[in-house]
Amino acid sequence: MRVVLMGLNADASEHSVAEGLAPFFHVQHVTMVRDGAIDNPWALIDVDDSYERVWSVCEQLRGVFHRGKRVHLYIPLHQEDVYHDLPAHACIHIR
Repeated sequence: MRVVLMGLNADASEHSVAEGLAPFFHVQHVTMVRDGAIDNPWALIDVDDSYERVWSVCEQLRGVFHRGKRVHLYIPLHQEDVYHDLPAHACIHIR
């Protein structure tokens, strides 16, 4: 599953992002994107976690500041490898 991380400082690296998010995600790979604003890079993070886990962490880290910048985590909508903790046949009843 892929997550987008914004709000990084210019000196952020693949290693520092992977290390910083290791307590929250099972990080597989980080790609830094520095096109446009070199002082404001963002990262594409491939994680080996369920959608529910990723969503929970994104909510948990909402509004957190890191070195003076607000961290933004987004889950891109269209992903082929998204899996859920619920079995495909499970049903959720909302009243």
